[in-house]
Amino acid sequence: MFNNAQNVTIGGNATNIVHRDQYNGTIINAQVVHIENVGRVKVQRGQFCDSDSEYEQYREIIRGDIHKLEQLSSEDCRDREWKGGKVVRTYSYRVTAHRVRVFGDDRVFTAFSYHGQDAEKIWKKEFMRWSQANDSAVTLQLFAINHSKVPTLLFYDEWLSLGHLHSKMKGTFWEGYYLEVYTDAWQRKIDPDYIEHLWLNSRTGRVSSGPDGSYTDREHTRVLYNCEDMPSAMEMADSKTCIRFFSETGAGNLDLDVLQYAYDRLSLMPIENLLGIDPLGGHDGRAHSSWRKNTCHGPWRCDLCDGIACDEVQDFIGKLRFDSIYSGVQLEKVAFLKEGPAHGWEIYSDVLSDRTLTDGGLTRFQYVGFQSAKFIRFYTEVLGKAWLTQVHRPDLSTSDSETCFIPSLWFYLRVESQLEQFDVSALETLPIVYLFLRPPPPCVADSDSWMSQATFWSFDKDGTSEIPETECERLGLPKIALSFVQLRLERWPKYVYNAIHAWQVARGSNPATADFARSLGMPIFEPVTTRFEEIIEQESLTCSSLPEPEVHSIQRDPDNPSASSQLSPLPATRIPRVQTLQKRKRIKVVIIHDTDSESEPESAQNSHQLSVLKQK
Repeated sequence: MFNNAQNVTIGGNATNIVHRDQYNGTIINAQVVHIENVGRVKVQRGQFCDSDSEYEQYREIIRGDIHKLEQLSSEDCRDREWKGGKVVRTYSYRVTAHRVRVFGDDRVFTAFSYHGQDAEKIWKKEFMRWSQANDSAVTLQLFAINHSKVPTLLFYDEWLSLGHLHSKMKGTFWEGYYLEVYTDAWQRKIDPDYIEHLWLNSRTGRVSSGPDGSYTDREHTRVLYNCEDMPSAMEMADSKTCIRFFSETGAGNLDLDVLQYAYDRLSLMPIENLLGIDPLGGHDGRAHSSWRKNTCHGPWRCDLCDGIACDEVQDFIGKLRFDSIYSGVQLEKVAFLKEGPAHGWEIYSDVLSDRTLTDGGLTRFQYVGFQSAKFIRFYTEVLGKAWLTQVHRPDLSTSDSETCFIPSLWFYLRVESQLEQFDVSALETLPIVYLFLRPPPPCVADSDSWMSQATFWSFDKDGTSEIPETECERLGLPKIALSFVQLRLERWPKYVYNAIHAWQVARGSNPATADFARSLGMPIFEPVTTRFEEIIEQESLTCSSLPEPEVHSIQRDPDNPSASSQLSPLPATRIPRVQTLQKRKRIKVVIIHDTDSESEPESAQNSHQLSVLKQK
C-alpha cells in the first residue's frame, strides 16, 4: 500500500494495519503512526494529561461504540470546599449514568459521562479516584475510558444506583420499606461521603461506594440490621417476602417503625378542592395544600405564596377539630378520640430536659440553662398514626377511606434568651425551675387564645403556681414566643392502609379491633354515626271488647235498649268476645353524640329519641 514510501505520518483516532490475505494484525486506537523507513513502524501514544502511564492502563473506547441501553441517573453537581475561611465553589457539572454495551462485546457495563463547564476537570479527578481505589468498600472496577468532549468512565458489570431502585418502588409499601432499611444498613457499613454514592451490583447483589448517583431515602429502625445478613434488594421484590422477613427478624420491635413509615407516606388535600372553589392567586394557579399564620390573631396564609386565605377557607379551618377524622366526600366527622391525647411536644433545644406528662394533662420540662435559641414543637402526628391502626375496625371503616383526612397542626415556639450573656454561676444558685405547656383546645377556632398562654414557668413540680413575668425576667429565664402555626389536611392511599392491615395480621393481631392500637399506647377512636335499633315485640293477647262488667252492675241489653234502665236481679253474664292478636313493631332511633361535647338539656336529649309504633 505504501511501497517505498518514506517519512509518512498517519494521524487519526483509529488506524488498521492489514497484512496479506486480509490478516488483521493491529488495531491502533487514538494513536499516531509515523512511518519513517520501509519496514519500520513507530507507534506514539496521544497526549492525554500529565499522567500518561495511568491512562495507558485502560482501553480507549470511542463514543460511537458506546450503546446506551438505559439511563440510571442524571444529577447536577456543584462541589464546594472550605477555603480561606469561607465556602467556595470548586466544580459545576452534570454526571449521567447509563447501562451500556460496547460495540463487539455482549457484556453490560455502567458508563458515567460528564457535561458542563468543569466536565474535563471532574472527569480527570474521578478517573484518578476510581482507577486507584484501594478501599474494601469500593468494588466498582474501571474497565475503559473515553476522552472526548463528553468524557466518560466505563465500569465492569451493571451497577444500579440505590436511588434508581427507590424510584421504581413508588406505589409499593413493603418493597420500598425493605430497600430503605437495606440502604441504612449499607450506609452504616460503607459510610460513603453521600448516600447518593451507593450502588448495587445487579449480578452479585453487592453494594459499593461509587460516583454520584440519585438520592435515596433510608429508614433507621430500632433493630440494627447487619447488611451482610440481609438478602439482596434484588431478591426482595415481593411484599409477602418482605413482611415475612420483618416479622421473623423484628417482630414487636418494629411496630412503631412500620407505623412511622406508613404515616410518612401521606399526601396533602387542598382545602379549595374540598370546597369546590377556585384557588385565588397562588403558585401557578394550583390549589393550596399548606396554611400558616405568624401571629395569634392573624389570618391564615398559604405556606408557599403567602396569599391570604379567602373567607370560605378561613371559616372551614375555624370549624376543624384536631381530635377528629373527616370524610372528604361528605365533609363530616367520621370518628373522634375517645381515649388518650391527640398531640405531643418535641424540643429542639438543650435548654430543657426530662419531658413528663402530668396527671392534670400538663407537659413539664426541667430548665437546665440557656445555650442557644431553639424551638419547641407541638404536633398532632399521633392522631394520624392512631387512625392507621384502627381504620379497619368495622365501626370506623368507610367506603371512601382514601378520601378521609386529618387536620394536622404544628405550633412552633421560639426559646429566646432575655440576657445578653448567660452566666453559668447564676444557674447554680437558681432553684429548680420547670416549664409547663398547657394542653390545647380541641377546636382550631379556640387555638388563638390558647397560644397566647400556652406556656408558663413554675417552681412547683405539679405547676400549682406560676412565676410572674417580672420575676422570670429578673431570673433571666428564657422567653417563649410563638414563631408560627402550620395547618395541613393529611390523607393516605389505599396501599398504605392495606400494608398496615397485613402487618397486624402478621403480628397476630385482629385489625377489626383496637387491640393493636392499645398495645402501642395509641389513643382510641369512637365512631360518629347514627344507629337504628329495631325491636320487634309480640305483646300478650288483649281483648278488643269493652272492659268486663262487674257483678251486679247495670248492663245494657243490646236487643232491648229500653231495658237499660231496668235493674237485673241476676249476676251479670260474661259474654265472650272474639279476641285479636296484635303484633307491634317498634323502631328505636338512637343518636350517638360526641362524648366530648357539653351535656345537652334533658328535653333536648329526649327529643333525639323517637319511638314509632306500627300496628300490623
